[in-house]
Amino acid sequence: MNMTVAQTQRLAVSPYARRLARERDLPLSTLRGSGPGGRILAADVLSFVAISTHDIPPAAAPTIAAPRIAAFAASITLGALKDLLGAIEVLGKSLDFDEILLRAVGRAFAEVSDAAKGSAMALELAGRQAVFATVPEMPLTSLRAVRRAVLTDNRDDADKPAVLSLRLLPASDIRPLAMPLLPGRAMRLTISINTAGDHAECLLTIDAASVDETAAVAWFATLKSAIEHPLRLFV
Repeated sequence: MNMTVAQTQRLAVSPYARRLARERDLPLSTLRGSGPGGRILAADVLSFVAISTHDIPPAAAPTIAAPRIAAFAASITLGALKDLLGAIEVLGKSLDFDEILLRAVGRAFAEVSDAAKGSAMALELAGRQAVFATVPEMPLTSLRAVRRAVLTDNRDDADKPAVLSLRLLPASDIRPLAMPLLPGRAMRLTISINTAGDHAECLLTIDAASVDETAAVAWFATLKSAIEHPLRLFV
């Protein structure tokens, strides 16, 4: 007779304990009985299973890659743009800084195509976004009409694809130092014009995992140049 079988047969085990051990594929030889004469009781089987389960280490939490955020700041002189907008107003026409900025952003994407795939941008409004998809090709008069129509519309384009979101802060002498990226946007441009209206403090935040940092710097420099030399935006 097999020695293990003989030892199992000699073990004193209550019928219920034997059934519990069989249901759990638990060898009786691994149990220590707490009953009279070392008899294995149901409580011995249950406590053994509970301890074994307790000893299993918890599964490791999944590793979440930290976002690769990079940010660049620049101070942009608005004197030439301010004078140009004043001259346009004298001629009986009007353009806002927001419209010039949209054109400058689109022009920067056209000139530095390596910065990101696509050129659609989202203008951040109160609790919503408006996506402009064809700014580089759009005449300033058309851009002005589209932007002003958007201001009276309540649609939210937050789910539409756009490379960049554009946030214009209220006029202030406070410089933005950190701004989070919006969901689905690889770049975010935050601009705060000082109270005198002659300088703009700009912060460009990017996801460095999808936007090359060198290309982003070149894009930012192109944007700065376009705003400081605004006549080229009318060509």
